[in-house]
Amino acid sequence: MNIAFVGCGFVAAYYGDTLPNHPELRPLAVFDISPSRASAFSKRYNIPVAASYQAILDNPDIDLVVNLTPPASHVEVSRAALLAGKHVYSEKPLSLEPAGAKELIALAAEQNRLLAVAPCNFLGGSMQTLARLVRENVVGTPRLVYAEIDDGPIHQLPYRTWRSGAGASWPAETEFRVGCVWEHAAYEVGFLTSVFGPAASVTCFAHTLVTDKMKEIAPQDLGPDFCVAIISFRSGVVARLTIGTVARRNRSMTITGDKGILHLPEIWDYEAPVQFTLSRGSTANPASPLLLVTPPTTPERVADRPGVPMPERGIQVDTPADAPRQYVNAYRMNPCLGLAELAAAIREKRRPRMAADHAFHVYEILQALDDSAAAPGHREITSDFAPIDPMPPLQTTASDCTISW
Repeated sequence: MNIAFVGCGFVAAYYGDTLPNHPELRPLAVFDISPSRASAFSKRYNIPVAASYQAILDNPDIDLVVNLTPPASHVEVSRAALLAGKHVYSEKPLSLEPAGAKELIALAAEQNRLLAVAPCNFLGGSMQTLARLVRENVVGTPRLVYAEIDDGPIHQLPYRTWRSGAGASWPAETEFRVGCVWEHAAYEVGFLTSVFGPAASVTCFAHTLVTDKMKEIAPQDLGPDFCVAIISFRSGVVARLTIGTVARRNRSMTITGDKGILHLPEIWDYEAPVQFTLSRGSTANPASPLLLVTPPTTPERVADRPGVPMPERGIQVDTPADAPRQYVNAYRMNPCLGLAELAAAIREKRRPRMAADHAFHVYEILQALDDSAAAPGHREITSDFAPIDPMPPLQTTASDCTISW
């Protein structure tokens, strides 16, 4: 699949670094409105610089445009690519306004082209293992999910010194203006909807806690740095979602059911362990082969001590990569997995796992969350999407563990 990157900023290096994982993706061109950024990206990843964005659109050999521009440019860039007959993979968000999101969804259908939106972390090994364990009924009926994506007090960190592998600065002003909802919520919401289906409603509150992050931005122009929401799914599951860039770093997910509890400690790690323990009072014996410890082990007896609870035991399921992988500098993430999945869907003439209807449903939820900064409260979610097929299962290993969460 011949692809072109449009936008060579900070996040573009995440894609450049992980391209070697997918040799079926052939980058023919890059473009950025900053010639120096485009040149640096081109030199690092050995991809030719296009003379203009129009040159990419006019190139009949390019099948897929990867839109890595700032959020305010997403609609314009994606629209032009779709009108030129290209498939589009866009960085999040699809749009910052409902009209733009609806326009792109409709245009992709009219042009008979596929449109997908990052992030693709729900396709990664650890989250696919988590989803598989839910499907295999190890927790029984899932009732409640705690989904966290707090990224720590970024405003107190030396973010002005952060550089990508290609030398691009971290876009602090854009990040702070856009806010935590548009920047981070989709990492959790994408997975939740892929497993539990469409949401029915959200009740949410978003707020800007730190109003002096950058002297270049007036307080009223800052996006929220904290959001908490209750998402009710049509399947009956309820999720509490917390997003922010103030509280201590915590990017975990915990799924509680009648029989047991599943916990993923890091949603930005495609090889993170998934841990399982029985719910209090449950006598269930989950039958999933993923939970078979070989050889079975007997935990050491810990002497009872007054006032000291016995360590809780569980089973840990690891999902190592099926081959050596290149990951982004800071995390075991593979953003190009989403490109590869979309390219496979185009090649196989099938529905992609990151389909436009799912992207719009995630967008509608995120729009409701962001709107709650001005008007907290309850909002109905009306869009829908077709069920998402799981990825081919990866090999897993199970071991006994002590539960520490």
